Amino acid sequence: DNGSILRLPKPGSRLSKWDNVWTFGTKNPVNGYMIFSGDVRVHQVVCTAFHGPEPQPHMVVDHIDTNRCNNRPENLRWLTRIENALNNDVTRKKIIYLCGSIEAFIENPAILRTKALSPDVSWMKTVTKEEAAVCKKHMEEWAARDSQKQGSGKGIGDWIFSDMSEEEKKEAREWNGGQLIPDQPTYKTWAERSAEIEAETRRHYEEKLALKDSLTPGAKQLYWKTPTEFILCPNIEQEHTLPNYLQNLVPGKVFSRTSFGDGGKVLEAGYNQEDNALYVLTVNEGSMKPWALCRITLQNGFFIHENCGSFFQEEGGLKYYTLAMGREWAGGEVFDDFC
Repeated sequence: DNGSILRLPKPGSRLSKWDNVWTFGTKNPVNGYMIFSGDVRVHQVVCTAFHGPEPQPHMVVDHIDTNRCNNRPENLRWLTRIENALNNDVTRKKIIYLCGSIEAFIENPAILRTKALSPDVSWMKTVTKEEAAVCKKHMEEWAARDSQKQGSGKGIGDWIFSDMSEEEKKEAREWNGGQLIPDQPTYKTWAERSAEIEAETRRHYEEKLALKDSLTPGAKQLYWKTPTEFILCPNIEQEHTLPNYLQNLVPGKVFSRTSFGDGGKVLEAGYNQEDNALYVLTVNEGSMKPWALCRITLQNGFFIHENCGSFFQEEGGLKYYTLAMGREWAGGEVFDDFC
């Protein structure tokens, strides 16, 4: 119960230097977790021993005090990936920017399905309303429990935006391009803290991934780091309408080009009337993540090309294209849901 573990030797096998020895493990310098015998994470062993195996698939072990070296059982708990993500201040900033608030995301997780997300949180597009409801219930319970301990009377709003730990500040600095983030002041209400975080996050995205001119006249790019030419975009002789653009999106044709060469070729393209947007799924066999999804809207006479993410497998690309088009996906979970 102090966070140390011991491995028994296998019957009939030669004794290893790691057998019959109590150890807290060795700190991994990259991720900060305590590791045993190369690849065994001590916190997973301790949590399983004292709290049982994961109650549901794909759950993770959370360090309640955020100290990854403190593997005492009372400091560990099983969390769903969504609960673990929302416990991270940096992830919360991203979700607030994209959804308006944590509450808005929990009430309707589908908000994220057409948003461009970084790889570390793109799996959140697959969160169901049922999963979000369970997450909300657990967070309300934690907030009530901590309020009773501290006599603060905080609700879920004030509780979830408690001051960042040193580990979270480090992650926030890394995500913020190395810039130092001042200590967070104490706010009386969730609304004040939420507004502050949303403003900071919006500034970050505007600077790093702002709407910019593309290499094609009449076209702009959003969440697109590299200056890009959109080859199939209607030229000045064609009327700038989404239906005209859709006619040019013939499967097999090259969709985009950068200074590094041709981008993906059109695999699927369609017009979502409810969203008033085109969605284009492309494939570039030379890329690490060959399939990519683009959302195209027409604003003030400009075609806005929004990067909606890339995928390792064709099935992943097809799933998110199908969802973006407002259709039901019957294929269940795919590999890209977890990447």
